[in-house]
Amino acid sequence: MSKADLSRFLIGFATFTAAQANAETPLSIHIHSERAMFQVLVSPGAVGTDSFVLQLMSGDGNRLPVKEATLTLSLPERGIEPLARKATLGGDGDWHVADVPLPQPGRWHLRIDALTPFQNITLEDEFDVPAR
Repeated sequence: MSKADLSRFLIGFATFTAAQANAETPLSIHIHSERAMFQVLVSPGAVGTDSFVLQLMSGDGNRLPVKEATLTLSLPERGIEPLARKATLGGDGDWHVADVPLPQPGRWHLRIDALTPFQNITLEDEFDVPAR
């Protein structure tokens, strides 16, 4: 990761956490492969309505030139089928998805599809949403 990208990441994270100062601590999910590295911040990271910030980088830590990003969530153990939401590019260079319902606690499945000019990159992981 270049110093400029690291600086943007830290500034973006600080801005995000400062904006959420009155909320619960956001969940942070780090997903990586050889081709890409995605940092996902979920706020407040609890049952209810949450916001997601997607920081999409190449495997070497540089910002990915993403044309479109989609967040898909599911909770199969509770019968919640995949819910896909298009992300919007923010002025901070990160992708944002607001007002995402997380109606049940449990181990949620997360998939991010990022379309770059040359390829579609999909990374998946799981994260825990605690009960209130």
